[in-house]
Amino acid sequence: MKNIGQTFQYIRTYWKDRKIASVTPSSSFAVRKICGKIDFTRDNVIVECGPGSGVFSFAILNQMSPGSKLILIESNRDFYEYLRRHINDARVFVFYDNAINLPCIVKQLGIGVVDYVILGIPFSFTDHELNHKIIAHSKGVLRKGGKLIVYQFSPRIKKYLKQHFEEIHTGFELFNVPPLIIFEASD
Repeated sequence: MKNIGQTFQYIRTYWKDRKIASVTPSSSFAVRKICGKIDFTRDNVIVECGPGSGVFSFAILNQMSPGSKLILIESNRDFYEYLRRHINDARVFVFYDNAINLPCIVKQLGIGVVDYVILGIPFSFTDHELNHKIIAHSKGVLRKGGKLIVYQFSPRIKKYLKQHFEEIHTGFELFNVPPLIIFEASD
């Protein structure tokens, strides 16, 4: 039933804010594919920027270890409030903020580095300088060997990833509306 509630939340939010990436939450296929890139056998610090109604957040939370932490950064007030109401777990920290402030948020929590950064923000709606800064800030908080995972509907962000990361793997999830391009970047 949660998925229906999340879909309604997306539709309501989309009518208020046309800058959100999609009118529907990501599919279970996309969630499995992206969560498959995370090593849940150990304690992790995971940051998700642009969690929307928490489709990935809930899946991550259900799989992560008791010693892990999940930091959610959402810039849309309605989605932020939805997450605050529906996630009650001491391992989760929800911020009403922008991905550009990721280093400050990590520092505020007293965390040195993170293991994974997941970006679901609509890079097609942001300008060149902001895209560059978000990718640079994401890389700046990652531990050595950490991963940046970006899912988008357009390949536009790949040129920014190439400026910061040695290794970039591209995948696709066709069973999503619209289909997703998934980038996995590391050094």
